[in-house]
Amino acid sequence: MNYQTVKGMRDFLPEEMLVRKKIFETAQTVLEKYGFAPLDTPALEYEETLTAKSGEDVKKELFAFKDKGGRKVGLRFDLTVPTSRVLANNPHLVMPFKRYQYGKAWRYGEIKKGRYREFYQFDIDSFGSNSMVTDAEIVAAVLEVYKKLGLNIIMRVNNRKILADMMDYAGIPKKLWQEAFRAIDKLDKVGLKGVEKELVDRGISKESCKKIIRLIGTDSLNKLKKILGGCEGIKELEELTGYLKSFNVKNYVIDVSLARGLDYYTGPVFEASCKDIKVSVGGGGRYDNLIKILSGRDVPATGFSLGIEPIFELLKSKSKQASSTKVFVASVKPEFDKKVVGLAQKMRKAGMNVETDLMGRSLKKQLDYVSKKGIPFVIIIGEKELKEKKFTVRDMKTGKQRKTGFEEVMKLFGKG
Repeated sequence: MNYQTVKGMRDFLPEEMLVRKKIFETAQTVLEKYGFAPLDTPALEYEETLTAKSGEDVKKELFAFKDKGGRKVGLRFDLTVPTSRVLANNPHLVMPFKRYQYGKAWRYGEIKKGRYREFYQFDIDSFGSNSMVTDAEIVAAVLEVYKKLGLNIIMRVNNRKILADMMDYAGIPKKLWQEAFRAIDKLDKVGLKGVEKELVDRGISKESCKKIIRLIGTDSLNKLKKILGGCEGIKELEELTGYLKSFNVKNYVIDVSLARGLDYYTGPVFEASCKDIKVSVGGGGRYDNLIKILSGRDVPATGFSLGIEPIFELLKSKSKQASSTKVFVASVKPEFDKKVVGLAQKMRKAGMNVETDLMGRSLKKQLDYVSKKGIPFVIIIGEKELKEKKFTVRDMKTGKQRKTGFEEVMKLFGKG
């Protein structure tokens, strides 16, 4: 039998998981500086919870089935809906409730580069505040995460209320708004002519299309104000950009064509793209109505989802590390193995990541193993080292060696 993974799903070897670990740990470290705390939720939810306010596209891609009790359930397609359910079920939570969460999600969609049916998500959300400072804080935090990961990012910013006013101005019936939003959201991929064709194909009149194209081609809020007037969406966007300035955030642009696909967004929306190759690496926005739909309680909310898969694709080519081990303690001959194990154990107790040979290899083969695994340092123990009570430390990157005592070894590698 040929055992394979299910279509659209993958195994991750250690060198790949180390890249993912770096992404998760970097994000955690940055977000906790801003006061966000971890949360976890089940992979499986009731189908009615998942489809409460997610749009037809998501419903089509849902992994849904009946459990053994005949209940309709589904695998979560994101982490926002389950978190909103948590808020609905826990009215005692102190506001603002600021959380981050990462885990796997599933969508039965088209498989292409950077898009799979099982994937990791990392979400950041803030609940309880209507203020645009909340949205600005999330933008500032996630941009810091990208910076720490070494990615050159530009954040596109818009407000769904502006899009709603654009629909009114263009005379588009409300029942076609979501269709229009989806068409406009493709501007980056298909251009203005492509958006116009999409709008017509979705049942929107040519006259309305021309008005919409004029609006999404506008390159400043002042010009948009002259056409739409001082609408609430423009006021919120101006307030948001003011707070971004206070956070010292500069790498963002206002893009009135940005809609984001999910139907539950109600205000500011964001999308992060890599400047170098124009790949989307995350997005989000404000979704003030979702918890009310689930619980009847009015709890404002805003959030962002890091694009773990595209971030991983961008970072993995830069990483040659196949192990989290920092030091390998090598034995010249088998008779020194117990000394090697003893030293390694002392180093581990001091908090260092250390490996030793488990295969009875020669010194040369041990060094080959170290090289293949990308372990940066080797300590070599032989008869001479034991007599002199000094170890040979080799930097695998430069090939340089030096003799050093135990205390210096602990100082060199004491931070693990």
